[in-house]
Amino acid sequence: MTSALISNVLGRYLPTIDYAEGVWLVDTTGKRYLDGCSGAVVSLIGHSHPRVIEAITQQAQRATFAHRGSFTNEPLEEIAERLTTMTGHAGLWFVNSGSEAVEAAMQFALQYFREIGEPQRTWFLSHAAGYHGNTLGALSLSGHARRDVVGNLSHDFPALRAPYAFRDAPDLTDEEYCALLLKEARIIFEKRAHETAAVILEPVGGATVAATVPPDGYWQGIRALCDEFGVLLIADEVMTGMGRTGTLLATEHWGVHADIVAFGKGLGSGYAAIAAVALDERVLTAITQGSGRIKGGHTYSGNPLVAAAALAVLNVIVDEDVIARGRDAAVPLAEGLRALQAAHPIVVDARGLGMLQAIELDASFPTPPLAQGMLASRLAAATTARGLLVYPATGGFNDAVLVAPPLTITHDEVSTLLELLDAALSEVEAEFA
Repeated sequence: MTSALISNVLGRYLPTIDYAEGVWLVDTTGKRYLDGCSGAVVSLIGHSHPRVIEAITQQAQRATFAHRGSFTNEPLEEIAERLTTMTGHAGLWFVNSGSEAVEAAMQFALQYFREIGEPQRTWFLSHAAGYHGNTLGALSLSGHARRDVVGNLSHDFPALRAPYAFRDAPDLTDEEYCALLLKEARIIFEKRAHETAAVILEPVGGATVAATVPPDGYWQGIRALCDEFGVLLIADEVMTGMGRTGTLLATEHWGVHADIVAFGKGLGSGYAAIAAVALDERVLTAITQGSGRIKGGHTYSGNPLVAAAALAVLNVIVDEDVIARGRDAAVPLAEGLRALQAAHPIVVDARGLGMLQAIELDASFPTPPLAQGMLASRLAAATTARGLLVYPATGGFNDAVLVAPPLTITHDEVSTLLELLDAALSEVEAEFA
């Protein structure tokens, strides 16, 4: 049976979702899947939470849409107030997706420098291996296979070496590796000292290289370089924000405050298409006291229905201590992944921070080796067949899968996840033995 629906892999069969609850999804045949990757690292509080469903239902009976140029709405005002208080930022600008949040962050950085009389600052720095979104500006910042789609339309911004100690510097201590990364970063900063508007980085590597954690001191060093050269620091917390790594913002692990933060995924947690940009006081003040206008926006941004859903998600995160629950469940998950590494020759690394974990596979394991990414895709297919969903890295740099279930997963469900992953790894090893 053919379908008029275009999907990423043309002609590929996908099951049809019927319903979801907690960390489980069920298709129309009745098969159950443990959501071991929160979709695309989206769901923080699990599926079909009654408080969020009730908030959506109540708001739908009142007003679902009012254009941002004509009205504000109460839930959106409350989210902005609470998140600025929680993060120490001055204001939030709402959009619909993580890609849009990154684009908006870039535009805010450019506007800031125009407002303060430095319009020549139009360049951005980002990691050579990283993913910031599927729009043109975001792809220009991304070292990712998807960038090939837009070819020469992307901007060739200079790139910083991405922290990836397992492949990049296995023989260096964290201190030595951090010093090397920052030394190289300083050279690039100096070359474009008066042209660079901002550095935009993922606190922890996400879809491209899968849960790579930078060495201690790296983020502090980048913050210091930004301050020295008058450059803004943008944290792409689309994947890591809202508690995924064990703190509200991942940069909190290193005591760093970014000038601009891009929120996404966890903000709506799968209940609504909503994302946001948080601005620091100096950025917002420069625009307020300058032109006093934001030149941009999206039609559906922050509409009452998505705002009500996101506010309910935030209430659940706070009231039910979801971030602490995630930290607790992440301990047996990380331990279990390390145990799988010890038990399976195909697994060469287990890593991550909080509930953003990953395993990397030995791409040379099959003989002859498979094309880049195919081994991870084969493992994902094996886990799916057993009722476990994981998220293969897509950047074209390695064969790895993200393991990032909702923060509300129980210890028993973590055990089930690890058992299913163990069986799938054994199957793949046997297939290529």
